Amino acid sequence: MALTVNADDFGFSESVNTAIAEAFAKKLIDRTTLMANMPCARKAMELARKEGFSDKVGIHVNLTSGHPLVEELSKDAVMCDPAGEFSADFARNMKTRFHLPKETSSLVEKEIRAQFDMYRELGGTLWHVDSHHYVHTDPSIWKILKKVIKDYPVTSVRLTRNMFTGGSRLMHIYKSMLNRSIRRFCAGDPVYFGSAEDYASYFADPAAASAKYDIEVMVHPVYDESGTLCDIYHEKYHKLTQLH
Repeated sequence: MALTVNADDFGFSESVNTAIAEAFAKKLIDRTTLMANMPCARKAMELARKEGFSDKVGIHVNLTSGHPLVEELSKDAVMCDPAGEFSADFARNMKTRFHLPKETSSLVEKEIRAQFDMYRELGGTLWHVDSHHYVHTDPSIWKILKKVIKDYPVTSVRLTRNMFTGGSRLMHIYKSMLNRSIRRFCAGDPVYFGSAEDYASYFADPAAASAKYDIEVMVHPVYDESGTLCDIYHEKYHKLTQLH
């Protein structure tokens, strides 16, 4: 059994790239996931090769930040704003989280494939998949992603967050059903997933839990105003510490 600490948002900016490289150097993380559509994605992979962690870079499917790789999608009002950037509006709307118009769905499939292809072109080999703002756990996107991953050597997909207390019974039922669906595609996925704060608070003895279960923890390495390496979560800085 194992604890895997994943740094999201590799490629988001040069500052984030540097923060993630420092987190690897300090052995605070085990892997990271690349936003293949972002302008700093290529520099991210160059840095990963230089620092020796290119085999620890997966894919961070991104449908909510920056410009899409597929030009037609930039003109789709469901997914993008008038400037052609992802608006994230679909992820805030319950209707589109569950169902996308047919044409939008087709374009989103092309975009995910384009991001997978860009990941491969940039030298990615890990083939772990997660997503920015958890969009792959929305039914409309998971339906598309299930189709796409059959055509690529994907080895694991992030679960929906289940390392927390509270929430409605309906939410827990949905999360349980989705995680069962994910495990049908990738049987080796962890039992639990959540943030560093979730991990510290969910188990009475986190170390004992990670010895018993496979657990994934997400972090978002950045530098705060003083230049200190931190984990940003819910727009707040948290100390990035050794979790193993």
